[in-house]
Amino acid sequence: MAEPISLEPKKTALIVIDMINAIAKGQGPPYTISPQRQSVIEHYQRLIAHCRKVGTPIIYFTNERRPDGVDAPKTKSDIMGGAGGNPMAPGSVATQVIDELKPAPEDFLQVKTRFSGFYGTNLDSILKSLGTETILVGGISTQRSVEGTARDAKNRDLQCVVVSDCCTAGEQDVHDMTINHVLPLLVQVRTTDEVIAGLG
Repeated sequence: MAEPISLEPKKTALIVIDMINAIAKGQGPPYTISPQRQSVIEHYQRLIAHCRKVGTPIIYFTNERRPDGVDAPKTKSDIMGGAGGNPMAPGSVATQVIDELKPAPEDFLQVKTRFSGFYGTNLDSILKSLGTETILVGGISTQRSVEGTARDAKNRDLQCVVVSDCCTAGEQDVHDMTINHVLPLLVQVRTTDEVIAGLG
């Protein structure tokens, strides 16, 4: 069992990655929650509510791509089938945070076009302005954007806790492998209950 963590709420920030209609719910409209994603959303609802209660800032990430693909990834990969990706037009319903986790006016909203929340965004400056020492990371998918953001935090000497039950992937075995074997080499991994206890 992992050792308990202790977090200063106002020096911690919650990063909510790609919990948007097109990714968290899939094809639509209308957008519906799959049984696989329901528990992740419920864990996030509890964590977000607690962060608001103790004053921990919340930073949401959405994923947008222009229809002409100018800002899409250009590198090829064996599994994803090459460069590009599905167009997700800026401002469309597809790119909006799901209603169940709707941002509040005081929250931050960032747009990313790559796997890491740090790449090409203002995340670094936001965290510095807030005096953040630790980030809590969750979202979709575990082995891509969650791992990519956690790895970039590690490279910046920024403390990072991945919230395991606030993450999911298309394949359960890939999620499990990333949570159990990859991320613990980079950062700390804890459940929602353990993080809430750490925030006090």
